[in-house]
Amino acid sequence: MSLGVPLLFKPVYKVVLWGGRRFERWRSDLPAGPVGESWDLADHDAGMSIVEAGPLAGKSLRELTAQHGPALVGKGFRGGAFPILVKLIDATDQLSVQVHPDEALARSLGVGDNGKAECWLVLEDGGALYQGTRPGVDRAAFERALAEGRVAETLNHFAPRAGDLFLMNARTVHALGAGCLVYELQQTSDVTFRVWDWGRVGSDGQPRALHVREALETIDFSLAGFGPQQPAWQEGKSRTLVDGQYFELQELNAPDGPVLFEDLDRCAVITCLSGQGVVSTRGGSVELGAGRTVLVPAAAGSFSVDQVPQMHYLVARPKL
Repeated sequence: MSLGVPLLFKPVYKVVLWGGRRFERWRSDLPAGPVGESWDLADHDAGMSIVEAGPLAGKSLRELTAQHGPALVGKGFRGGAFPILVKLIDATDQLSVQVHPDEALARSLGVGDNGKAECWLVLEDGGALYQGTRPGVDRAAFERALAEGRVAETLNHFAPRAGDLFLMNARTVHALGAGCLVYELQQTSDVTFRVWDWGRVGSDGQPRALHVREALETIDFSLAGFGPQQPAWQEGKSRTLVDGQYFELQELNAPDGPVLFEDLDRCAVITCLSGQGVVSTRGGSVELGAGRTVLVPAAAGSFSVDQVPQMHYLVARPKL
């Protein structure tokens, strides 16, 4: 079956104690309770994307990746899971202080083959964000603070604003604070080592499990260069947010007609942040409203985005 058409998938929602209800501005299908994450494109056992409509309706992203490989992902794809994962996160309460391994550590610790590098684009002002340890904090100082319940004092603290980008390399200790609403692009992995959870208890009245040993082995206390980034806009229409080892991310806000993306050697994942538009290939088109994501397979060769009348959107691509 041809993969020349844009593919919409059903969101996978995560009801968690730190979540909220802000996704209701975009969605009418939220489950009851505090929804912290919407996995909008994912090939993972913890959340699997299923095609929502069209000839491939009911197919999982894993099935499509296994069956069509390079035609779906891109010419350099060599098998395995779909390489990137896209989420929206609504943190009404603060998340745990946590860290993700890189590939080498994930394998040595026996938790998988992939590390987890990620980035966050802040979607509205407000909240708090913790990224990396402060200068002079080594493992011994961090362990003392952990024993005394002073972990927050060891971390860099930021007040994010809409449009801020945070690059979160693997092995960076971090936490989203209460009030953050973000778009997340990451490697396909859900390996998370929680090192501190603010003394919080779960819905069962018990503290959530921590992974202190693994976290301490994973945190790289030598990392630096933390804080929000604001990549420059080109003529107010587009900017490159990330061009990294595992993925790239572009932001566009061009109200004056269709934007054509040609010579597509890899798939593209388009997420509408506001407004609405139409994503078209030679094989078909889909309407895309605020808060929704569509996958354009590599086999499409090219695609266009036509704002109706205006759309602010992101285009993510894996590095292969």
